[in-house]
Amino acid sequence: MSTTPIYDIWRLLQYPRTFNEAEIRTLCRTAYCGDHTTLCRVLGRYKMFVDTQDIGISSHLMLDGFWEMWVTEAMLRTVRRGATVIDVGANLGYYSLLLADLTGAEGRVLSFEPNPALAGRTQRSVEMNGYAGFATVHNCALGSEEGYVTMEVTTHQPGGGRVRAHAGESISNAVPLRRLDSFPDALNAEFIKIDVEGFEQQVWRGMTGILAGGQPLTIFMEFTVSRYPDPRGFLDEIIAEGFSLEIIDYTAGIRPISIDEIFAQPHNIDHMLCFRR
Repeated sequence: MSTTPIYDIWRLLQYPRTFNEAEIRTLCRTAYCGDHTTLCRVLGRYKMFVDTQDIGISSHLMLDGFWEMWVTEAMLRTVRRGATVIDVGANLGYYSLLLADLTGAEGRVLSFEPNPALAGRTQRSVEMNGYAGFATVHNCALGSEEGYVTMEVTTHQPGGGRVRAHAGESISNAVPLRRLDSFPDALNAEFIKIDVEGFEQQVWRGMTGILAGGQPLTIFMEFTVSRYPDPRGFLDEIIAEGFSLEIIDYTAGIRPISIDEIFAQPHNIDHMLCFRR
């Protein structure tokens, strides 16, 4: 009996992107599991539980088997084996699985996703791929203070949910709001991905304990000018902590960019920025 070989993830850095994407599409498979859940093969390598009602990410994973290939490639070039890495806004866990593969059992993966349905699917995917021993999924939101939040989500784009904070005691259907630096395993992080639909600045301000360590750190962060009350001031905050400013460019990969260049583009564009120190 012949079986499809596990795809070598490092091929993504050895061959043209169009070739890699076509190859991964041929390896893409799906199996419906009931309750709007499908198990699909992602990057020719991982088994991942997705939501058949989701037109945001799940539909692309079921059709293509990959997501944002230019960011995927940048992670392969950035994350070292044995590192402690963090995925803030894990969604269905696509990047969490990739990060777990890259850091290996010698490392540590912390994933954070406030939507209980998405966090549950991410947990199942982590277990399915054998990463549960060193990858932990936290069903909580991250911010600059602690408390509780309620989620506002849509059925067809659950990853685009909004959170509403509540101070004090837990309320019905709420999830915890935590500071990232309140997790001891996060304090020696070498890599953090942050994509939380406009709440990136709150997450940043809950990282002061991590930043105070002064260790080398790379942050991939989605940044959309129109989502922040003072977007230029937010970038200045980050740079003041000793970080360089780069962008993950669709064609050129990670390259330097200036604040003025970011603001010269339409303010509703989602940029994946890279900060390194």
